[in-house]
Amino acid sequence: MSKAKKARRFEYQMEALLKVRGIRKKQEQDKFEKSEEALREEQKKEQALIDQEEAAYADLLQKMDSDRFPGVHFIQHRKAYIEVMKGKIVEQAKVRVEAEKARDEQREKLITAVKEEKVIEKDKENTREAWYKLMMKEEGKFLDEIAVIGFEHKKRKAQGYD
Repeated sequence: MSKAKKARRFEYQMEALLKVRGIRKKQEQDKFEKSEEALREEQKKEQALIDQEEAAYADLLQKMDSDRFPGVHFIQHRKAYIEVMKGKIVEQAKVRVEAEKARDEQREKLITAVKEEKVIEKDKENTREAWYKLMMKEEGKFLDEIAVIGFEHKKRKAQGYD
């Protein structure tokens, strides 16, 4: 993608893009963490509703098993309450499923952001290697020129020109 240039120090031309991709990845990570937290909250709410329903059902069974019969009105009231709780649990399950979908979508966005950042980081590494090879080649040329100058100087000295 980017090309290495001769310079004393390595300077990556797309450093700004790399920073933007890093920031975007961080933002996506934050959003993903928030979506996971929202999912955990919805799961807690669902479990609390299930626990309430089970407690109400257990209370009804306990009252019916006792020596004293609680009365038809109490049983009807408790049954209606349990039915309402079942409805709330179903609704909460739908909310939880939506939270799971949101989390999965956010995970995909995070994966995409990470991949985009990795591509730029890999390009930076490749560009750095190309720059290093270019600089080694230039250094070799410079040393060759010094050696040629030294050789010519010795040759002239041997011939008596100096």
